[in-house]
Amino acid sequence: MAEDKFEEAVIEKLKSEGWDYLADYSGVTVNHLYDHWRDILNDNNRTRLEGVLLSDNEFEQVKLELLKNKTPYDTQLMLAGAGGVGTIPLIRDDGTQLELEIFYGDEVAGGHSRYEIVNQITFNDLTFSLSSKRRVDIVLLINGLPVAHVEEKDESLQNQWNAFEQLQKYDSDGMYTGLFSFVQVQFVLSQNSAHYFARPKNSDAYNRDFVFGWRDDNGQDVTNTMAFIHEVMGIPALHRLVTTNMIPDAANDNLMVMRSYQIQATRQILDRMREMNQNDFVEKEGGYIWHTTGSGKTVTSFKVAQLLAAMPRVQDVLFIVDRVDLINQTYNNFRSFAYKTFENRIKVVNSTEIKRALKQNKTSNIYLITIQGLDRSVKSGLLSNRRMVILMDEAHRSASGDSVGRIKKALPKTTWFGFTGTPNFYSDEVNEVKTSKNISTFDIFGPRLHRYTIKDAIGDGNVLGFDVTYYETDFEHNQESELTEKQLEQKVFESLPFRQAVLNDIKNNWSTNASGPIEMGVRKPNQFQAILAVSGKQAVASYYSLFKQMFPELRVAMTFSRDENNGLGTSDLQAALKQAMIDYMTLYETHNFLEDNDPQRSYLNDITKRISRKKPYNRDKDADRLDLIIVADQLLTGFDSKYVNVIYMDKLMKEGPLIQAMSRTNRTINKAAKPHGKVRFYRKGAVMEENVKNALVIYTKGGNDTMADAAKIPDETEQKELFDDGILAPKMADQIHDLQPKINRLQFLAGEDFSQMPRSEKDQVEFAVTAADVNSRVQQLVQQGYVMGSQVEGVDGPVSLGITNNSQLSALQARMNDVNEILPAEKQIDLTNIKIAIQSYANEIIDYDKLVDLLNEYMDTTIPENRVAVEEHVKPLDQDSRDEIGQVLDGIEQGTYKDHFDTEKLKSVRKIIRNTQQELNIYKWSADHNYNGNDILEAYNVYLPGVELVDNTKLNQLLQNMENKLNIGFFETADFEENVLAYFAKITKH
Repeated sequence: MAEDKFEEAVIEKLKSEGWDYLADYSGVTVNHLYDHWRDILNDNNRTRLEGVLLSDNEFEQVKLELLKNKTPYDTQLMLAGAGGVGTIPLIRDDGTQLELEIFYGDEVAGGHSRYEIVNQITFNDLTFSLSSKRRVDIVLLINGLPVAHVEEKDESLQNQWNAFEQLQKYDSDGMYTGLFSFVQVQFVLSQNSAHYFARPKNSDAYNRDFVFGWRDDNGQDVTNTMAFIHEVMGIPALHRLVTTNMIPDAANDNLMVMRSYQIQATRQILDRMREMNQNDFVEKEGGYIWHTTGSGKTVTSFKVAQLLAAMPRVQDVLFIVDRVDLINQTYNNFRSFAYKTFENRIKVVNSTEIKRALKQNKTSNIYLITIQGLDRSVKSGLLSNRRMVILMDEAHRSASGDSVGRIKKALPKTTWFGFTGTPNFYSDEVNEVKTSKNISTFDIFGPRLHRYTIKDAIGDGNVLGFDVTYYETDFEHNQESELTEKQLEQKVFESLPFRQAVLNDIKNNWSTNASGPIEMGVRKPNQFQAILAVSGKQAVASYYSLFKQMFPELRVAMTFSRDENNGLGTSDLQAALKQAMIDYMTLYETHNFLEDNDPQRSYLNDITKRISRKKPYNRDKDADRLDLIIVADQLLTGFDSKYVNVIYMDKLMKEGPLIQAMSRTNRTINKAAKPHGKVRFYRKGAVMEENVKNALVIYTKGGNDTMADAAKIPDETEQKELFDDGILAPKMADQIHDLQPKINRLQFLAGEDFSQMPRSEKDQVEFAVTAADVNSRVQQLVQQGYVMGSQVEGVDGPVSLGITNNSQLSALQARMNDVNEILPAEKQIDLTNIKIAIQSYANEIIDYDKLVDLLNEYMDTTIPENRVAVEEHVKPLDQDSRDEIGQVLDGIEQGTYKDHFDTEKLKSVRKIIRNTQQELNIYKWSADHNYNGNDILEAYNVYLPGVELVDNTKLNQLLQNMENKLNIGFFETADFEENVLAYFAKITKH
C-alpha cells in the first residue's frame, strides 16, 4: 500500500474511533492551526472573556506565553494545570487579568473537549532549517492543541526507523516550539507495525529503547495497525495517554509515557476502587500487581498512588516499603514524578508522625512509611476509620502475617494493593517475610489484577534472559558423598579450600566475564561489574580477606546489613566491615564515612552509586571503577545496575528470592556487549539447576495463588520452553550450528578471509544484513565464554565456529562497514558502534610498531613477499585505511619514501595521503553532481561538524553564492544544502 493510501486508511480508522477530520485545516501551513486554536479559545472561554473575543494583541500575548515551553515536560505541566484544567495567563487590553482555559484533563471524551485530525501540515519558517518543505503526516488535536504527531511509512519501501529518525530531524529543525510544543507523544505507524513514545526533551535525547509497542489485556502483541489505533489512539484512550498516562520526570527535565502493561495495571486498580465506591462497600483485599523485576514498578505504583489520592472518597494513601533505606529513595522518585501542585502532598512519616497525620481531614496525601513503622504505630494504639488505601512495594516480602493482621484490624476501612516482581506462592518454601508456606500473596492482597512476567519483559526487550552455569569444585565433588547436609556445610562450603576454589574460578574467568565486545580485534577489559552472593556475614568477611590475598588487583568491596543475623562473632564482623570501609575510603579517596551519623548507609550509598556509575561516578573514569561487591542478602533485591552482568552464587536459594537475586544481572545495555545476565552457581549444581528451572517456570507461567495450585510440578515441555522463549541462553553448540551456514554464505560473498567486496548491489545488501546479524551473534557467544577457534561439545559431537580468531572477526566488521558505506542511504543498516570502533582502530593498529618494521623491511628489500606481509598485517582494517597503506607501498616502490619510517612519520604520511585522496573524492563527487569542484572544496574547508548551517556564517554564505551561480530556485535550495551537508558529514567521519 502506498504511503498516501495508508495515510487515508489511518485517517478513516481514526474517524471511526470518534475523531473529526478537518479538511479545511489540512494541507495548510502551521499558521492556520493558530487561527483554529484562537477560535477554540474564544469559544471555550466565552464566559471568562465576557463575550469580547481575543484581540490580535491579546492573542499575540498568548502565543508569546507558549515560547516559555522549552521541553515536553514544561507543556505537560501547563496541560495539567491545577485541578485538572490547564490554563494560560492573559492581561487583556483593558488591564484585566485572567486565566484562559486551554485543556481539560479531567474531561475525557466529554465536556469542552474537541478531538480533531489534520494532515499534511507545512512548516515554512523553522528556526534551525532553511528548508521550506517540512511537511508532517498526521497531527491529532485536542481542543486545538497538537498533542500527538503521527508519521507513517510503507513497510515494503522503508523501515519503520526511518520515521523515527524523521521525527528526530524535525526536532533538530526546531519544529516543536510554539503551538507544536504541546506534542506529548509521537507515533510511528506502518501497515503491520505500530509504536509510540514520549517526545524527548531535545533531538539528542531520542532513544530507540524508549519506543514501545502495545500488548492487549491478554498480553498479546498488537501488530495490526488498525487494532493498535483502536486500543491506543481512539477516544478516550489518546486523551488518557497524554494526561493520565504521562509522567513528568523533574529530575531529568523529561517526560515519560507508560507502557501498555503499566497502563492496564493502573486501570485495574482504579476499576477495583470504583466498583467498591459504586457499591458503597470496602474490601480490605484489593488485589496485587505482578510485574517482573526491572519493568518499572516504581513508576506504576506512583501513578496509582497519585490517581487514588485524587479520588473523592479516598482520604489518604499509605505507601509501604520494607526497608528504611528505600524510604528516601522512593520519596525522591515520587517527588520527581509529581506535578508541582502535588509535590507537597507526598510525605515521609515515622511511627509517631503517622498518628498525627491521619487525624487531619484536609486534602488527601501520600504517606511513605515502613511496614515496621506502621506496625509499631498500631501496637502503640493507632486506630482509624478513614477510607484509605495501602500500596505495598515488594509485596512478596513486605507483608508478614502477624503485622498485616494487626494493621488490617486497626484500619478497617483500608483497602490493600500489592506490587511485586515475585509473588509468594504456595510452592515457595523459602520465605523472606517469615510467613508460613500456607500464606501466599493472594491470601494477603486478594486477586491477581495484572501480570507481566520475565517472559513478557524479555520479549519486549525490557530485560535480558539468563546465561546460567554450574561449577562444582573438585573439593566438593570428592567430599560430598561421604557427608551429611550439616557436615557438608561445615566441612566443605565453609572451608578454606572450597572458597579458594571459588575465588580461583572467578579469577580465571574474570577477563571473559568483565570485558566488552570484540571491536576490530580487541576486547576492552573491565567493562562490567559483578556481585558475589554468599551464605552469611562470616562468609562475606572471609571472601573479602581472600580476595585481598589472592586477587589484589581486583577492586572489591563488601557489605552486609545490620539486620542480617547469621551467627556469632558480631564484634569481629563489625571490625571486618570497618576495615573494609577504610580500605575503600583509602582506594577511592572518599570522605570519611566513619564520621557520618550513619556510616554504613553512607558507605552503601557510595558503593551502589559507584557500581551503577551514577553521579558523580558517571564520567567513565577508570579510577572510579569498582569491580565486585560481596554480599550475603543485601543488594539481592531492589538494587539495579545495567553494568552488573554476572552474579556468583555461593549459597542455596529457590523460588522468589532466587529470581530476585538472578535479576540483579538482567538490566539491558548494548546487546552485543551483554546479551544475557550471567549467573554462576558453586554449590550443589544439580539441585540448583532444578531450582532455577522450577522458579523460572513458576515466574513465567504463573504461580500457585491457592492451595489447589500447589501440586503443580513443571514438566519437561515447560522447561524446554525456557530456552525457546529466550529466558535461558541457548547452548553454545546450538548457536554455532545455526550460525555456520550464514558464515559460509558471507565467505562465499567476500572470500574466506572477508577481504573482497561483494560485486552486485543485491549481494552487498545481503552481505551487510547477514554480517550485522553474524557479528552480533558471535559477540553474544564470546560474552557467554566461547573462545574463538575452540570446539564445544554438541549433540552430534564437537563443533567450532567458522570465524576462528579476533582478527578474522575484525576483517568481517571492516568489510561490513565498507559495504554499508557504498549502499544507497535507504538500504544502509545501522552500524554506529562498529563505525566508531573502525574509525578509532583505523588510526592506531593494534601493533603499529610491527607495521612500521614491515614497511621498513620492504623499503630495504623490495620483493613481493615483503609487500604481501604488509598487506596481510593490515587486512582487518577498513578499505580506506588499506588503500592508504597501499599508496605507501607504491611510494616505496617508486622511490618516494627512502628514509625509514617511525610511528609519527608514518602517521604524518598517511594523513597527507588521506587529505589528497579526500580532495580527489570531493572533485569526483562534484563532477558527478555538476557542481564546481573548487567551490565545493572551499565550502568543505569551512565546514564544522555538528554546527548548524545557520550558525556557520562562512559556510552559509559560500553555499548561497553557489546557489546563485547554479541558478537554483528558492524551493530547491533546501535539497541542495542537505545534499552537500550530508556528503560533508559522511566524508568527515572517515
